[in-house]
Amino acid sequence: MTLRSTGTVLLLVLLSTLVWIVVLAPARVVTQVLPASAPMVLQGLTGTVWSGEVARAALVQNGQVLAQGHLTWRVRPLSLLRLAPCIEFSVMDTGLGSPSGSGMVAGGACVSAGGEMALHEVNFDLPAGYFLRSADLSLGGEISGRVEILIWEEGRLAALDGQGLWSDARIVSNELNVSLQTLPFTVRRETEDSVMLQMNNADLLVRQTDTPLYVSLQSTVSLDGRFYTQAELAVQPQTPESVVDLLDVVAEPQGAGLYRLEVRSQR
Repeated sequence: MTLRSTGTVLLLVLLSTLVWIVVLAPARVVTQVLPASAPMVLQGLTGTVWSGEVARAALVQNGQVLAQGHLTWRVRPLSLLRLAPCIEFSVMDTGLGSPSGSGMVAGGACVSAGGEMALHEVNFDLPAGYFLRSADLSLGGEISGRVEILIWEEGRLAALDGQGLWSDARIVSNELNVSLQTLPFTVRRETEDSVMLQMNNADLLVRQTDTPLYVSLQSTVSLDGRFYTQAELAVQPQTPESVVDLLDVVAEPQGAGLYRLEVRSQR
């Protein structure tokens, strides 16, 4: 074989290798490039690194599965030039580790070489029961909205900003069973392992004339499931008498139909 022929063969081998890496590399390669500190567990990968799916993708913190489900993705090619691969993803029909039903999450995600994971413009529609795992209190209805940014860095929550609606909102416990219809909310980072949730339905009371209560709520929720909630509740002319009687028991009357309520997890 001549030197020229040898060079041609080597070039073809190199090009074939590049095609395999860039176009045909199997999806399982993703598990090898994810930083060790990334809080993701991926099982049952199919497809290629450019477009594929995972039978079970789980977000794990301190050994606890925070979310899991069937994941599909598509890589944004230009993101590779910044050495921070970004994908468009969707998680569908997951159950998300909750017995309360399935949901949907879809948006963009980027992973840096330093192990930072960032979610951008993520839309979600999930059972309300997923957001609170407590033996003392349960939530009903659907929670939908959008997370503008969520950054996970070195095992901690570095940034979070989002908003949404809690539809067909219900709060249920041994002492409490209240339907609140629709509640708008915002969510943001409080500390590296907790988020702050705020709700206020003052603007909706005019349009939802059968809403039973005015609600102004602030809740700190830890990633391990603990929570502490403070709320101001005001009865309306249409508030059922049973709800007023219940508030007299579980909340602190402030006069003129206003109540203050504090609830915290027991663990």
